[in-house]
Amino acid sequence: MSDKRIIDREELIHLIKINSRKSENEEGDLDYDVFVGFHDGTYEGIEVDTSYHILVRNEFLPMSQINEFLEIWDDEHLEKKQESSTWFISDYFSDGNVYELEDVERVFSEYTVEGDEFIVVNSHYELLKTMVENPGKSIVVEWSR
Repeated sequence: MSDKRIIDREELIHLIKINSRKSENEEGDLDYDVFVGFHDGTYEGIEVDTSYHILVRNEFLPMSQINEFLEIWDDEHLEKKQESSTWFISDYFSDGNVYELEDVERVFSEYTVEGDEFIVVNSHYELLKTMVENPGKSIVVEWSR
């Protein structure tokens, strides 16, 4: 498992900006799948595709669904768990409100709270495990396609 670090909202916005495309013809460097945690153990997702857009999912991801997914894949090899986790998160982000990358500050001011801290992980499988280990904590996956 990779080393986890904690960042605040301002640092996350800064990372998104420096890793986003600089012109229409470029690709972004890293993408960010952000999950804002709530005390009841549910999460709300913000997908930042630094090559194209920001997508905010208008449906909560409950802990029961995360646990169910992890149980299904429990006996698989790590590579299979990681691949399946990426597809699970990709399916979650299949619909939502789409925003321009330039609106990153406005989106994060609407969907997060100033002073929020995020646990940064490097894979979607690590994201799901961290959600179970730290219910209600906000988590972000920093990853490259």
